Amino acid sequence: MNIHIHTFGCRLNQYESEKISYELKNLGANITELDNAEAIAINTCTVTNDSDKKLISYLEKLGDIQDKKVFLIGCYVSKKDKDSSIFKDNIVLIPNEKKEEASEIIFNTLHNNSNNKIDNPIFFPQEQSRAYLKIQDGCNVFCTYCIVSRVRGSHRSVEPSKIYDAIKIANDYNYKEIVLTGLNLGSYNYNNEINFTKILQNILEHSSKYGIRIRLSSIEPIYFDDELISLFKNDDILCPHAHIPLQSGSNKILQLMNRRYTREDYLNITEKLYKTNSNMSISSDVMVGFPHEDNNDFNDTYDLCEKSKFIKIHIFRYSNRENTPSSKMDNQVGYRAKLKRAKILNDLNNKLKDLYYKNAEGRDLKIVIEKALQDNNYIGTSAEYLKCKLHSENTLNKKDLVSAKALKYEGGIMICE
Repeated sequence: MNIHIHTFGCRLNQYESEKISYELKNLGANITELDNAEAIAINTCTVTNDSDKKLISYLEKLGDIQDKKVFLIGCYVSKKDKDSSIFKDNIVLIPNEKKEEASEIIFNTLHNNSNNKIDNPIFFPQEQSRAYLKIQDGCNVFCTYCIVSRVRGSHRSVEPSKIYDAIKIANDYNYKEIVLTGLNLGSYNYNNEINFTKILQNILEHSSKYGIRIRLSSIEPIYFDDELISLFKNDDILCPHAHIPLQSGSNKILQLMNRRYTREDYLNITEKLYKTNSNMSISSDVMVGFPHEDNNDFNDTYDLCEKSKFIKIHIFRYSNRENTPSSKMDNQVGYRAKLKRAKILNDLNNKLKDLYYKNAEGRDLKIVIEKALQDNNYIGTSAEYLKCKLHSENTLNKKDLVSAKALKYEGGIMICE
């Protein structure tokens, strides 16, 4: 059976799609391009209105494929106010609470409801040069704009022993970097005994035995304390890069968002991180156009982004999501204002990125190789999350971890030797 998997949305979704693909292959399916597929599995996203529109547009393009089963998986399926008119007779729905069983449901449905079972793998080989490892899912924080916490379910954490086993298996597959991921990674708390800082300390202890470095995907500000910050001192085992969602630099807007920290709290975190490790890089998510955001609020956001010296800003224009508190707020911001503010922030993003890269010239970097180019040139990513191009007379392979000197930043990439 030939199955095509299409993924919308975040890194977590991409990780889960790769897991579904791996499990389907183990059950005997072939993962193919769309043209050769006998069935299609779509891992959905509903984080914004645009996410919904992209899914509906994709389904419309598949409209003439009535003879093929289409499996809709995940967040869009789990939301309450979904457009049921798009669910044709050939569509099978798999909500988030069934996502761990998605490969079994897909395979067994296509094979006349046979009862094949698969063990949930602790770790599986992935396409990327670094391994993603999900150690947490769900969220109990409920920011007022967020639908994802409402469709992903409540917080849960992976058993520590399974995480340690996964690190050993990742080493067997020659990975030199593991990215810890989860919907709300910092909320990790296994049985109310092991919190995120403690599990990270234990993970670093295990990974360092194999020469594997750890990268954190995204940590909310409310989980940063001095103990966690201190772990970034040793950048041989913990990458000196933190993605810390900001959303807004205005205390008024942060309160309306139910973000549970202030701009002063956020700036205190970034200042401590830069003092802990001078090579530290910080990226963030920022939302523009949240209800009640006026020019002063936006200026506060711009100011905080500038002071935080981000290497990368992921900019989102606010959109109302059904059944969220913010969708019922008055003082909604107009479309043109959102576009203008997003452009202003994007210009700042480019400026801050260039500044960080320029300041990194001359630095010794440790780079995970991602792909080979012509003439013994290679592309990779440093521990600081710098995109790098380097030349080597020795043949390098994907996943290799190599040392190089940062020579010059040009064309949006760091040239190394």
